[in-house]
Amino acid sequence: MGSSNLVFGVLCLLGNIVVTLAKSNRDICSPDTLAVYRIKMDSHWYKNSFPKQYPTSRPPAQFSRLHGIVHNSSYILWREGLEATPEVRLIAEKGSGEILEQRKGVRDVFAAGRILQGVGMTETIFYSDAKHTKVSVISKIVPSPDWFVGLDSIELCMNGYWLNNLTIEAGPIDAGTDEGFTFTAPNWASEPQSPISMITSKNPSHPANSFYYPYLNELPPLVTFHFIKERVYRANNKRLCFGPKHKKSKFSKISTVVVPLPDSTSRTLHKRLHARRIYKKAARRSVDCLLSEWSEWSTCSASCGVGFESRTRSILTLNKRGGTPCPQETRQTRWCGQQTNCIDKFFNW
Repeated sequence: MGSSNLVFGVLCLLGNIVVTLAKSNRDICSPDTLAVYRIKMDSHWYKNSFPKQYPTSRPPAQFSRLHGIVHNSSYILWREGLEATPEVRLIAEKGSGEILEQRKGVRDVFAAGRILQGVGMTETIFYSDAKHTKVSVISKIVPSPDWFVGLDSIELCMNGYWLNNLTIEAGPIDAGTDEGFTFTAPNWASEPQSPISMITSKNPSHPANSFYYPYLNELPPLVTFHFIKERVYRANNKRLCFGPKHKKSKFSKISTVVVPLPDSTSRTLHKRLHARRIYKKAARRSVDCLLSEWSEWSTCSASCGVGFESRTRSILTLNKRGGTPCPQETRQTRWCGQQTNCIDKFFNW
């Protein structure tokens, strides 16, 4: 669930990391919670900060749409030192991420719009639950051979609590799929493919590198990511079950009258009375509550965003005479929905 350590894609980070964590019962990362976060990406690609080969046209400096995935520790979107997957390569080279779909270990897929200039902002929301508390994002630097900005497996649940706010500065990253050194370099595929690496003021060390500023200790931040907790939903399965009031059975007192009878009639009557006593004895036994099976989960109440779904079971037989009572819960509700179906279609680079 939560972790005492924040897990970051270290090579994508520059400068400050600011974390705000509020501890209250409603912020616990419990299995029945769904946290809604807003992610903002502010870009700082100023010409004064990055004067070398600053792109001004065809196309000017900008960023593709922001692609993101909410997942658990079993899934990796991208990671420094590993080779880029085909989907990351497509984003880094083309800015397209239509193949980012849900799969094992993934809770939600989201996207935010493009930033059409070097300085701007884009934002969107996403959902995280206690089983999927990590988020990874990626956005192509436009123009560039295969460069992007992003975050790797950012942990949103810290010490068992949902983070309130998180701010991270990030710099350019090389996907390792293209040989180009400059923003407008031709598409020369790397053979063999290189691992993902951080672009710094001194690396790659080639003078033609568009981000090569050897006199700087580090590059200024290219973008800043902000995570803001909007709301925490908590599923409530407690629903009281009230059956009809049940009165205790009352048996009428019958006076016994002894009447001499013929032997055959006496034997027949004795059998009938014996059977009646057995029936009454069985009728006085306890009866346990009997429930039906749970129904299938209903259709989610929202096709885009947070909704709820429910299932029910019915009482077939009420308990009697000290039998096992009916449980209070005959209806269960849980949250559902995702941001995937809310993604708008943007122009793909």
